[in-house]
Amino acid sequence: MPYLVLRDGIKIYYEDCGKGDTIIFCHGLNSSHLKIKNFIDEFKKDYRCIYYDQRGHESSERANIHLNIKNLAQDLNELIEYLNLENVTAIGHSMGAATIFSYVNQFGCTKLKKIVVVDMSPYMRNDGWGGGIAQGKWTDENFLEDLDRIFDDTGFSNWYITKNMMNPKLANTSAEFEGAMVEVCRAGCDTLTNASLWYSLFRTDQRAAIDKITVPFLYIMPEFPLYSMEAVNFYREHVKNKFYLEKDFPDTTHLILMEKPHEVAEKIKLFLQS
Repeated sequence: MPYLVLRDGIKIYYEDCGKGDTIIFCHGLNSSHLKIKNFIDEFKKDYRCIYYDQRGHESSERANIHLNIKNLAQDLNELIEYLNLENVTAIGHSMGAATIFSYVNQFGCTKLKKIVVVDMSPYMRNDGWGGGIAQGKWTDENFLEDLDRIFDDTGFSNWYITKNMMNPKLANTSAEFEGAMVEVCRAGCDTLTNASLWYSLFRTDQRAAIDKITVPFLYIMPEFPLYSMEAVNFYREHVKNKFYLEKDFPDTTHLILMEKPHEVAEKIKLFLQS
């Protein structure tokens, strides 16, 4: 299994396969390259695909330092530099998009060709605007309650957020199914990783970074998104290149890359070819 040893000694798992224009995939919190495998596989025939598990997730090493969005972006930069990449299309879902925003803020767009963001805001809090999480309805008190749940039982916390925010259709499931899903959620990342990155996501305002995006930008919006049009319009107004929006994905939620991998990939391919 290929690993890159980062500047602080943490090992991250990555794969580099295929030929053609380069795409790098950045997964979200409590996710991994395996959870979006069907989506990644849609591109392998025609593109060079680079995907990895962010520190603390799945096959990458569990970390007890540098667990914030700023350092996730530095990890991404190290991977890009290590593989000597140029003209990269960066695709980020949820926290993966936050990683890309922080990368742009720190390193610019010189290595990037295009950016694709899937259902993510540049600022998750809802203090003073409605572009934050849960369609602008999640309060700071809700966030503190999330942290309490994470420290109590990170598996249940991830399931709670999934069924109450990401996919409300899961709210009325059986106890047996819920128990199984808690175990799945528990396997994604450990308590420290989950709590640290959840905290970092909420405290990091990346709206200023959007003004530094100088490459074409595509936003993928599910039918039942986690973020409102206020966040989408912020991108539209601040990206310093062409902005594109795709939102014709019926019956999809924040988990759109698992729900409709083929349909989303086809829209992204049209963007890459334009």
